[in-house]
Amino acid sequence: MLSEPTLAQLKSVDPDRLRAAVFADKEGRERLQLLYAFHYELAKVPELVSEPIVGQIRYQWWRDAIAEIYEGRLVRKHEIATPLAGVLKDYDVPRFWVDRLIDGRERDLDPRPFANLDEAKEYCRQTSGVLMQIAVKLLGTEPDDAVLAAGEAWGLTGLARAYAYYQKGMLSELDFKALCRAAQDSRNIASKGLKALPSTAFPAVAYAALVPKFISRLTHSKHDPATMSVSYGPILKQLRLMGAVMRGKI
Repeated sequence: MLSEPTLAQLKSVDPDRLRAAVFADKEGRERLQLLYAFHYELAKVPELVSEPIVGQIRYQWWRDAIAEIYEGRLVRKHEIATPLAGVLKDYDVPRFWVDRLIDGRERDLDPRPFANLDEAKEYCRQTSGVLMQIAVKLLGTEPDDAVLAAGEAWGLTGLARAYAYYQKGMLSELDFKALCRAAQDSRNIASKGLKALPSTAFPAVAYAALVPKFISRLTHSKHDPATMSVSYGPILKQLRLMGAVMRGKI
């Protein structure tokens, strides 16, 4: 469904979601790849613009495209927007989920730091959480709060992994250890609820199984969050994802 260059780029910027998507059937995998490509179109906007107003125009382009999809109008020709129309409609994805995802990603244009941990958690739920919610829906299952919690855990882990970069910006008001604890707490909540998720939908959430190892390395006594990042080998990731899918547990 995606062109080879687009898929190759997506593999370089969002490898963990794609690694988990491999465990879906062919059609499901293609739907997830399309969704993640759409998400990347939203996530990369702040990196492409020098002024917030230009970024807002780009997000409005996507809002207009989504309006065309849900209002039954002719959808603009675009590698992602055009096929996305059929996928969203065929799987009855609520429009407000998609709108919420766009709104969440637009927050990245705001230079203000998160005021507190609750604000950061809400941001992660609105971005990573809603994305995971849509992904589960595209695999034919109705997502519940456990799915949102798993997405929140992944988002918080991502913030912790990027702490060295954002510590003087969006994360300047947050305590690193509290951020890691929140990620682990959200993962623990999600783990209990996801036990009821059908195996066919698990590839949409499986990458949350990588959270514990990331948190373990981020909170290691020798890790300095202000100057260091953490690594996690692709083979080890793939093995952990395989185990998560086989057990149906993150």
